[in-house]
Amino acid sequence: MKTVKIILLALLVNQSFSQEQVQYKIIADEPRKVNNFSLNIDAVQFDFSLGNIEGSNFCYGVWGHAMFKQRFGVDYTFRNAWLTFGRLSDKTLKNRTNIQLGGFFIFNQNTKYRSNTVVLKQTNSVINGKNVTTTTSIKVPSNKWKYKALRAGLYLNRSIVSIDNPLGKDLQSNYYLFGAYGGICFGSTRRLFIQTDKYGEKGVVSHLRVCFDALITPLNNAPTGVKNTVPVGGRLLVQTLPTLQRKDRKKKYKSVFVAEIEVGYRMVDGLYFGGSIAIPISRSIKFLRGAEEDKTIIRTTE
Repeated sequence: MKTVKIILLALLVNQSFSQEQVQYKIIADEPRKVNNFSLNIDAVQFDFSLGNIEGSNFCYGVWGHAMFKQRFGVDYTFRNAWLTFGRLSDKTLKNRTNIQLGGFFIFNQNTKYRSNTVVLKQTNSVINGKNVTTTTSIKVPSNKWKYKALRAGLYLNRSIVSIDNPLGKDLQSNYYLFGAYGGICFGSTRRLFIQTDKYGEKGVVSHLRVCFDALITPLNNAPTGVKNTVPVGGRLLVQTLPTLQRKDRKKKYKSVFVAEIEVGYRMVDGLYFGGSIAIPISRSIKFLRGAEEDKTIIRTTE
């Protein structure tokens, strides 16, 4: 018998706890069985520059990965803006384009046994005039796969910049940056399914990556007068990658989308932040699978 905590989260910090008894057994505990290919189509994507407002934009595009034998892999991003702020005043300028293509090498990995939270039920209600979400969840001792990877690739960015003109109207023009990115990535995956006596089959599946990259863009045509001219920058990149095919997610889980968040510093733009909510297309392709992906770790608890 396991203890289930019911947590009430209001719009402000407002929590209360209660308990009930739930019986469960683990029917699958396979953290390495994650999809090794993804193509994520941006539904909403933005990139805002604090040091270059005219270069801020909304994009459409795709991004994703392919992992070979859980050792090597490829990352890619192809985006083009449908709105760059600088074009609002000059339609002759070209929208922002961002292309990234690179690879990664997993140099360290392990599977750790720890507690993972499985959501059993969520309900919405109004208490004392506040919207409250009630989440019923359970902590299940199970496995998590963790890895560290070195990564590097090509980086191309074209956008718009505005140059201060003390004699008249500010000057706007396109510029491009071409160089490379490189850094380290920390990943973790879970794939856990349980059968409960009260809530039926439930589970948790996830693939999270947190990357720290240097951005080096020595080749550029940034116009004279640009303030941020240092060709070396950096970024923090956080991605949630799909772990089930979309048809399975729609049947059993609510997480139909994946997300990407990026914060950093780059030449011309200075400090910037961006994000994406994307529709994933993902598969586990047989010839890309490693030996560990075909092993099943199952623990049964009555």
